Amino acid sequence: MRKCVVAAALLMVLVGTQAGAQCPPTELILSEYVEGSSNNKAIEIFNGTSGAIDLASSDYELWIYFNGSTSPSSQIDLTGSVPADGTFVLCDNDADAGLLAVCDLEITSSLFNGDDTVVLIKYATKKGATQTDAVVDSLGQIGFDPGSGWGAGDVYTANKTLRRKESVCNGDTDTSDVFDPTVEWEGFAQDTFDGLGSHTVLPVELMSFSVE
Repeated sequence: MRKCVVAAALLMVLVGTQAGAQCPPTELILSEYVEGSSNNKAIEIFNGTSGAIDLASSDYELWIYFNGSTSPSSQIDLTGSVPADGTFVLCDNDADAGLLAVCDLEITSSLFNGDDTVVLIKYATKKGATQTDAVVDSLGQIGFDPGSGWGAGDVYTANKTLRRKESVCNGDTDTSDVFDPTVEWEGFAQDTFDGLGSHTVLPVELMSFSVE
């Protein structure tokens, strides 16, 4: 559970119609994804809100959908707390020591490969909400097997590290739409761990006005 900096900025856009604010964050997001060699797998969760979030009492889970399945193959109960403007890292318990050193929660069950969908779930009531209503964020597309992975080059879900772009501060709650990681993620080489434990979002308020 680590604190990180939330950068503030104001982007002025010359457009003819009113544009709404995209930030600040209102929920947790998946901020980093490590699909490395062997068991080097990790997910970082970022809390950009103004208060700490208790994962267990708020009923958060991480659901993994293997190989295009329409039902979760693994449902991981999340425990621990994510501080305001901080991160929470969960990883495979058999990962390298360098990865375990920044891990807040070690997972003994199977995590993911590059063709699996990862969904962050929050129940409105314990086990009571529908899947769609409870989705907080997602990576991938439920019910679709992309082959080895989604994306291309370094921005690829297999054997790469992905970090959420600073301009993204709210999650992808549509788990059925086509997933293109290049839209919201940046890619890094396999077994890149140096970004885990911190994350930055850039609150962007789009303002508009007319030019005479």
